Amino acid sequence: MSQKKALIVDDSTVTRLMIRKIILDKYPDWEILEASSADEANSLLKDHREIDFFTLDQNMPGTLSGLDLAEDLKNNYKVAKIVLITANIQDAIKNRAKSIGIDFVEKPVTSEKIIPHLD
Repeated sequence: MSQKKALIVDDSTVTRLMIRKIILDKYPDWEILEASSADEANSLLKDHREIDFFTLDQNMPGTLSGLDLAEDLKNNYKVAKIVLITANIQDAIKNRAKSIGIDFVEKPVTSEKIIPHLD
């Protein structure tokens, strides 16, 4: 199996570290990239065109929300798995995630919530 690459986008350092640990505990050979905002993620993606797995927070500083970024990612990373991991559990957020075609996970982050999305 070729090495996969994940991008974790969340303004919380603790959350990024938790997701990183969950992924690497299951798949120690994955390369993990991190961004603290959707804007930072967009800048990082200019140098990384091959991403297999994304986790996105919804509410972050900057001009883009997680769902805004997800719409762009769905167009540019057709086979990548995208998961919105957020404490914002409003029906409007869940429905928009579903309409974009991405998975929704409610914070707090746990391995039980994340691992099913890695396969």
